[in-house]
Amino acid sequence: MSKAADEKILQYMRDQNRPYSATDVLLNLHKEIGKTQVVKSLETLAKAGHLAEKVYGKQKIYFVNQNTLPSLGEIEMKDLETDIKAKTKDLTSLREEARSIDNQLGSLTNSLTTEQAQEKLAELNKQLERGKEKLASLKTMCKDIAPEDKIKINKEHQKVVKEWRKRKRMCMDVVNAILENEGCTKSKRELIEEMGIDTDEDMGVSFPTDGA
Repeated sequence: MSKAADEKILQYMRDQNRPYSATDVLLNLHKEIGKTQVVKSLETLAKAGHLAEKVYGKQKIYFVNQNTLPSLGEIEMKDLETDIKAKTKDLTSLREEARSIDNQLGSLTNSLTTEQAQEKLAELNKQLERGKEKLASLKTMCKDIAPEDKIKINKEHQKVVKEWRKRKRMCMDVVNAILENEGCTKSKRELIEEMGIDTDEDMGVSFPTDGA
C-alpha cells in the first residue's frame, strides 16, 4: 500500500498544485488512505524531492516542488494570461449581476403586494441560483494559482521578453549594417521583405507595456 499511496498522493498534489497539510490531504481524499500512511507518504515524497515542506508552528505544509514541473514557454504563458483575464472578467460580471439582482429584490419587495413579492422573489431566486451555478463552474475551471507559481510565471515572462528584445535588436543591427553599405540601393522596407523577415508590426504584436 505504501508505494501505491505515495503515487496516489503525489498525483493528487500535482493535479491540485496547492499547499496542503496532512489533514487536508486526508480529508480531500475522503480518508481513502489512513492518516498514518498519509503522513508517512508526504514525508517520503518530501525527502525524495517531489514535494517541498514548510513548517508553521506545529503544522507542516506540503506542496509540489516547482522545480519538478515543466517550465512554461512564451505561447503557453500568453495563453494562460489570456485565460486568467477572461475568467476574471466573467467572475466580475457575474458578481455585478448577482449584486444587481439583490438590489432589484430589495426594491421590489418594498413596492409589491405580498403575493406579488413572493412570486418575484421566487423568480429572482431562480436567477440567482443559476448565476451561482455558473460562478461555481467558472471557479472550478479556473484553477487557483499559488503565489510561488505567479512569481515563477512573471520571471519566465521577463526572461522571454528580454530575449525577444535582444533578438529583435540583433536582427535590426544586421539590416542597418547592410543598408549602410554603399552598394545597397534598397529601402529598409524593401530589404526586410527581400530577406523574408516578419517584423513585430507585420504580425500585429508589440512589447508588453508593464515594464517587462
